[in-house]
Amino acid sequence: MLTWMELLISLFAVFLGSTIMGTVSFGMALVIAPVLLLFLAPAPVVIIANLLIVILLSIVLFRVRQHVHVRQLGGMVLGGLAAVPLGVLALSSADPRVLRMAIGAVILILGIMILFNIRIPLARRKMAGPVFGFLASLSITSLSIGGPLAAIYVMAQGWSSPVMRASLAFFFLTTYILAFILYWAAGLVDVETLANAGLLLPGLALGFGLANMIVGKINEAVFRYAALGVIFTGSVVLLGREVARL
Repeated sequence: MLTWMELLISLFAVFLGSTIMGTVSFGMALVIAPVLLLFLAPAPVVIIANLLIVILLSIVLFRVRQHVHVRQLGGMVLGGLAAVPLGVLALSSADPRVLRMAIGAVILILGIMILFNIRIPLARRKMAGPVFGFLASLSITSLSIGGPLAAIYVMAQGWSSPVMRASLAFFFLTTYILAFILYWAAGLVDVETLANAGLLLPGLALGFGLANMIVGKINEAVFRYAALGVIFTGSVVLLGREVARL
């Protein structure tokens, strides 16, 4: 179980992460994963992050459900579902230290892509949906991150903001639902992990509440750099700690 100090730090990370996800429908795990990994093993962190994201995205999807275009997302969703078993297998069998370093490294790479607004030309093609869906889902289910990969594809399609939010929420929820079924079947879900997730719900509620108040009003540049600061700090600390242990 998280200690009081660990809980306070984790609650702040969840608060910031849920504020980000409440506004753009992705990015929560990028913030909370490197922080939680300082206190917990990779498997519980992935499950906690994904569980909190499912709760938040269920609310987001309900609110923007009229903007979901299932036919446009078919290839992406199918690619994502195909990757879920591989991601769960990697999470259940990989060395925890290797997973921590992989998570830290991927977070740094994705953070740099977001910072410099790096685009991938392949993402503009609708036929690339299964590829991006597969890679995003594989990262999500094994490392708890991968949202930016899905977001890169969705943003490249030129859809409106409500459609992008609805599309990301729908894609992630389909992936997470199947992932949780397989997490449970693999014995990765235990009472302590669920209890820790429950303790972090206040941060989730406060962050989502703030997101509802500021969406469309906040200075995007300030918000973006603040989030990136947390992302880079967490991943660097995580990587530094694991390298020091080698």
